[in-house]
Amino acid sequence: MVIFFDGNCPLCVREMNALLEHDSNKSLTLINLHDACALKAYPGIDKEKAMSILHGVDNQGRVLLGLDVSVMAWSLVGKHSWLRILRWPVIRYLADRAYLMFAKHRMKISSIFLKSLCTSNQCNRSSK
Repeated sequence: MVIFFDGNCPLCVREMNALLEHDSNKSLTLINLHDACALKAYPGIDKEKAMSILHGVDNQGRVLLGLDVSVMAWSLVGKHSWLRILRWPVIRYLADRAYLMFAKHRMKISSIFLKSLCTSNQCNRSSK
């Protein structure tokens, strides 16, 4: 699975690092949306859209969005199986709305919870 993430978002980077720590089968490829060279290999991914909602591409070439990406990624690394409840019909609706609110305000939320991780609105993917 390929995941396109905002490499300037401390919370996003933290989750990608956590996924990589558990990815013993090398099931994931992470693409920082701010890496223009890496994005060239994926012409079907619109950077602006991907900056507003997490994008992923599964092994069948299907584009996944938002929490569908997170749930599948954690499933692939064998962790947080409880996240599947976020895809149940009623919960899905509410979880997706909450995710979109988070995505829109991720930098502000990151600055509140992870002040020490990043400086100057930049984040290193290896930050923990």
